[in-house]
Amino acid sequence: MSMSSTQYARMAMTSVILVLTAAAAATSAPKPLPAPKPSPAPTPPPSATIGLPAPQLTLIDIDDQTHQLSDYAGRIVVLEWFNAECPYSGRRSPHSIHSSGKASSLRKNLHAVDPQVMYLIIDSTARNHKKAAVIAGNQSARKSWKIEAPILIDFDGKVGRSYKAQTTPHMFVIDTAGILRYQGAFDDDRKNKSGETATNYVLEAVKKLKVGELPAPSNMRPWGCGVKY
Repeated sequence: MSMSSTQYARMAMTSVILVLTAAAAATSAPKPLPAPKPSPAPTPPPSATIGLPAPQLTLIDIDDQTHQLSDYAGRIVVLEWFNAECPYSGRRSPHSIHSSGKASSLRKNLHAVDPQVMYLIIDSTARNHKKAAVIAGNQSARKSWKIEAPILIDFDGKVGRSYKAQTTPHMFVIDTAGILRYQGAFDDDRKNKSGETATNYVLEAVKKLKVGELPAPSNMRPWGCGVKY
């Protein structure tokens, strides 16, 4: 059966209506929202690097006094990582820098080179410990070894990790401009057998800084017990 002209016209009109309806629907449909931009990766905290500003720190000592690195701007600062239970650090042992008197001798020698040197002891011990027990152990060690330097508590380990402190002891020397100039071993006498002939890297670094020179060496592998974060 052939289609009349009227039927052709109706079909054509229907096609036009469908096309226009589809176009109108496409035009009125909401545009997709742009994909959200990925959040920038968090900036890692600054870490200790020789020749760059030392990471800032704010810690409370075992006498409940607050210390900030910025408090000592314009002074050479020495940091010593400490653990009252470590036989290379605070516990009685032939190798302990405190029970043997080596740490006390260093502080006296530093004072002779520069009376303004600030010596801070930092304890990041936390593993299997309660904070109160760490503080009590430090108070006992201070009394036993007559430690006159402030002992700061870094129980959450943030400061230790920012300095990448690995051992007790682990030493750092910061110059008067706040730049880290030495990090590493206390001296070259881990077993404490060299006596007065041992080279103390911290003392040598401070001597260099006092005459306007850079410490050499500036990095020495630290020895002692691993920090118990």
